[in-house]
Amino acid sequence: MKNFKPIAIGVNEGAEREYERLLSAKRSDLRELSDYASRFIEVDDYSVLFADFKNTFRKLFSEKFASQFPNLVSQQKQLELVDCDITKIDALSDRIESNTIALDENLKPTEKTDFNIYTKDENQNKLYKTLCRIADDYKELKDGGLSIFPMAIVNGTAQALRYDFQKARLIPNIAIFTSTWLRR
Repeated sequence: MKNFKPIAIGVNEGAEREYERLLSAKRSDLRELSDYASRFIEVDDYSVLFADFKNTFRKLFSEKFASQFPNLVSQQKQLELVDCDITKIDALSDRIESNTIALDENLKPTEKTDFNIYTKDENQNKLYKTLCRIADDYKELKDGGLSIFPMAIVNGTAQALRYDFQKARLIPNIAIFTSTWLRR
């Protein structure tokens, strides 16, 4: 039996866009939190903001302002007196912690995410290679002057091939490799 090697047959563009949106949101939240918190405490780098910043902020705030307020003044009142909106810090901290994309101190992702769609078994590999071969053969026939309507081939393969209008050629329909594909 052969060793199965999955073939990358496409890119999950929806997941890639969602990842980019979440990455951008996390970076934006980190910058906003850093800018706001820096008005009250010293924030050396972004790494201090990554986990449990709500409690870290309260601790650092208490240390910095301990000598400026009597012991009788609660931390909530101290925050009010210096015009610190603790709910904003809490909300930004919660959003940052709920975003699962791991970043380093330079706000770059720590892991590379693969958005490729792969074949799942040897039969899918064979099917994909066969569809590619049919698409290539169609292109050769078309380049050779034979006029065949691409939709005839698309319909003849039960839409296992599709016509890509941007590339002006037939390509395998990656939807047939998903579990939700319905053969008619």
